[in-house]
Amino acid sequence: MIEILQHGLYTSIQDMGRFDYQSFGVPLSGALDQHAYRIGNQLLNNPERAAVLECTLKGPKIRFHKNSYIALTGADIQPQLNGKPIKNQTPIEVKENDVLELGTAKIGCRAYLAIAGGIKTEKVLGSRSQFKGLTREERISKKILLPTGDSNFKPVKGARLQIPNLDFNQKTLEVYVGPEYHLLKKAQKKILEESTFTLSELNNRMAYQFNEKLPHQLPQIWTAPVLPGTVQCTPDGSLIILMRDAQVTGGYPRLFQLTDGALHQLAQKKTHEKIQFKILTSIE
Repeated sequence: MIEILQHGLYTSIQDMGRFDYQSFGVPLSGALDQHAYRIGNQLLNNPERAAVLECTLKGPKIRFHKNSYIALTGADIQPQLNGKPIKNQTPIEVKENDVLELGTAKIGCRAYLAIAGGIKTEKVLGSRSQFKGLTREERISKKILLPTGDSNFKPVKGARLQIPNLDFNQKTLEVYVGPEYHLLKKAQKKILEESTFTLSELNNRMAYQFNEKLPHQLPQIWTAPVLPGTVQCTPDGSLIILMRDAQVTGGYPRLFQLTDGALHQLAQKKTHEKIQFKILTSIE
């Protein structure tokens, strides 16, 4: 059991997400940075779909009600255990009544707190991921007790998990061309391929939008399937990248599809940060 003493800016329970319900209009949801999420669970030998806390920009303050192990991954959120700094990406032992305080994200945007045994809140449609209108709460917004699972995890001396170095300052997002990309004119394609785009204040778990717009004369399309990482272009030229809580169909032209790695990378970007698209394949 863990006790949320302070909930932070936007803290939510997330796992790998909901599958097999998109035909009913249910978003995938789940951790935005699935790479960091998986590493946290691997460090503690948790089941791959174990639920964790996703902490955005400013983290929560937590008291532990039993001895356990934790692992922090993703953004550097300046964590302190009983007032002493601790490291990311390594198993940390916690004792009953220990207090963990997560500060403001210094590098990156989202941190993940994995707990040995995982968080054991109610499952809805096969997932513990919080989502507005589906779960009781869309995020943690008050003091609350959260149940955690049992675990016999103990770090094995000498054992290591090889974790790739991630550059949260990387600007390039790798993409594949989307179904309507071929409808663009050469000048519009050049803008997409060579321009730098700035993340606007309109960004959340549903979608990210850029400040810059793409002038176009694209026709309207029939409502079609979309995925997390789909880059859509609205009639006024706004570019929108769908995230894990996005709808499952859309009526705007689909220009790009981010790779999985680019989607994880984007999840760590903050307002006003800049990105560029790198096309991996083309259907000229």
